[in-house]
Amino acid sequence: MKALRANLILFVSSVVLCCVLYPAVLWAFGQTLFPTTANGSLVTKADGTPVGSTQIAQAFTRDEYFWPRPSAAGYNAAATGGSNWGAAQPKLRFRVARQLGPVARYADGRPVGPDVEKWFAAADRLAGWAAANPVAAGEWVKTGDDTRKVVAEWCKTHPEVVEQWKKDNPKLADAPDPEAAPDAVAVQFFASFAAAHPRAFPALADGKAAAVTTGADLQGVFFDAWLQEHPQAKLEQVPADAVTASGAGVDPHITMRNARWQLDRVAAARAGSGDAAAVKKRIEAILEAKAFAPLAGLVGEPLVNVLEVNLALDAEYARR
Repeated sequence: MKALRANLILFVSSVVLCCVLYPAVLWAFGQTLFPTTANGSLVTKADGTPVGSTQIAQAFTRDEYFWPRPSAAGYNAAATGGSNWGAAQPKLRFRVARQLGPVARYADGRPVGPDVEKWFAAADRLAGWAAANPVAAGEWVKTGDDTRKVVAEWCKTHPEVVEQWKKDNPKLADAPDPEAAPDAVAVQFFASFAAAHPRAFPALADGKAAAVTTGADLQGVFFDAWLQEHPQAKLEQVPADAVTASGAGVDPHITMRNARWQLDRVAAARAGSGDAAAVKKRIEAILEAKAFAPLAGLVGEPLVNVLEVNLALDAEYARR
């Protein structure tokens, strides 16, 4: 009984100390000295409605906003993590090239995208590209529900896609189901689509596969192939954090170099038909006011929090 009593006292004391007192002290300490950080660094509207956290990136995509770093986790704080793709991984190369295509510029400031479209339309490139880049073709299919639906709907009316897959993979007994795994027939899908729509690219319109010859998706998908045929093209350098994901996938900050690289786009969108130069100058001042460097400037380069900057832009231009 003496040993049992001693162990019971030790157990109860440990529970009270570790599960009650210690968490209570930490909670009180955090709520007293660091209430904002302790509650998730939430940012709220004037009415108290949360709009995000300064510690978690959001997928801003509109031109009037600064964009965060790419995310391998889809900006999902419950699934943080990097892609762990190495420099030689074709999936990484495709993702980066696809991001660059619609925004890449020549050294003189001209956009590259229109030239990629002209190059694509000059010859039948779709089927050959898919055959030479099966990983990239599959990644395009897995982009989202729209691209998956494009392939699945096409395969319903074009049985030759699965038949060709069987010819290309005679050692595999079971053919893939385009509904369940449309990326498995990506190469055969592109070949079939190219035969029906020469010099065009697939897109979803009214729930069906449609042929397009322009657009950001086409520019991004074929940017790498265009660049390999134009190695002497003098392009504007792009900040690394504009096209690479962070280790967690939800890094809320971008470098000032990245922000300045996006500045022309944001200023033009905010200015509308107004004075873009004046708007650019004002937005640059906001960036400078929000910039900081880690450890009080002792290490690293200046950063800005994307959510804070975008909220400051909304507050600035809501008054005008």
